Amino acid sequence: METIFAKIAQETTKFDLGDEENPSETDDIPYWRGLYGPLYPKSLDSIGAVKDEQYGPAERNRLDVFFPRDGKTKGKPVVLFVHGANVGLSFARRGFVAVLANYRLVPNVVYPGGADDIQLARDWTFHNIAVPKYGQGSPDKIILLGQSSGRAHITVSLYAAGDPKRTPKALIFPPVAGVIYLSVPFWFDRKKPVRQKDPECLPVYSGSVKWEIKETADATATFFNAYRERSIPQGTLPTFHVQEKHNHIGNVFSIGTADSAQGDRLLEFMQSCVAKIDQRIQRTFFVISSLAQNVEHY
Repeated sequence: METIFAKIAQETTKFDLGDEENPSETDDIPYWRGLYGPLYPKSLDSIGAVKDEQYGPAERNRLDVFFPRDGKTKGKPVVLFVHGANVGLSFARRGFVAVLANYRLVPNVVYPGGADDIQLARDWTFHNIAVPKYGQGSPDKIILLGQSSGRAHITVSLYAAGDPKRTPKALIFPPVAGVIYLSVPFWFDRKKPVRQKDPECLPVYSGSVKWEIKETADATATFFNAYRERSIPQGTLPTFHVQEKHNHIGNVFSIGTADSAQGDRLLEFMQSCVAKIDQRIQRTFFVISSLAQNVEHY
């Protein structure tokens, strides 16, 4: 790991995406994948996997599902990640059903096609994840995890991103237990403040890294301040964390390696989201039981 950290520190914020005129070796995602690849565990004995499931009509509307191969536990928590690296195997080893979804890319799609694909992936996960083939996940405990452009599409799917042509939903459906944003590439317009109405309804984690791209770092700060200003009650903050030693892409590739800092932090947040759903279910059951007892007295 120290060799990779040294490479990240050497590059610092020189790492960037989309520099087509003057690309460098370390701008290439396969370069970083090559560094992290040998660190991932190879064994899949305890993990089940279903790959290339079609969730929509387009060729790239495909997803992979990883899950603990216990065959017994129902209602496992679910993380839907957009996308890549070793995230699926890593979180499956920790008791989650992990769904990794692809989406259409330009020039074969125009805005908001990417977000529409994410909506289809969410619909598929909600309606299919509970069956044994996919690990018996709970449709009520789905956490969304997006990094870089994946996060942007998740945002549009959830919030309509301030676009007046996209109508925000009064209720988020399919339901979401929590959402994690890593290395946000932009901030969205606040004209559509649906996400601000009840911060407790949707726990939010916003993450960055020590050697972040300037555009992304500025956008993350803007999002944080906008959330604070528009939240109810005003001043409510999302969970925010800056990961040490990493750049814009290293934090995701580190998940599932001996460098567990980022993965552990995300796991802690996801477990807190699941715990809130469990508490909500328990409260609902208590209310129903109390009402039933009162009816019996009559």
